[in-house]
Amino acid sequence: MNKEAARGRFLDALEQSSPEFERFFLLRFFGLRVSYGEDPERCFVELPYEDFMRNPQGTLHGGVAAFAMDVSMGHLCNKFLSVSVTLDTTIRFLRPITEASRCEARFLRKGRSISHIESRMFDAEGQLAAVANGTWRALAPAESEAV
Repeated sequence: MNKEAARGRFLDALEQSSPEFERFFLLRFFGLRVSYGEDPERCFVELPYEDFMRNPQGTLHGGVAAFAMDVSMGHLCNKFLSVSVTLDTTIRFLRPITEASRCEARFLRKGRSISHIESRMFDAEGQLAAVANGTWRALAPAESEAV
């Protein structure tokens, strides 16, 4: 393992993170880059591939993949709905990842308090590698409902 790369990521995250969307510690540590699509509503997360993210078989650890997909769904809620929490998530891993990957989250059903979201993870060649389906609960009313 490249200990200097892992140490550098940790120190950067420690110094540059703050408890807010797109800046929190784990997002910074794993080097996630978040972007949005306005029409239709989408959240994209790019995940670099580092050796400290691998499982013993040498591919991206499923927990890291799950984390990136969870971030894509949570940031989607925050941007287009409100701050929300995960109620449940189901993940299907379809192929191993050995390079940088990207996630794309979209609403399957956007409700006032409960929303259903899908995040798809693609490998560097654009092949579908994992799919997550999540149920999310809004903690605050959407901006359009605020009085």
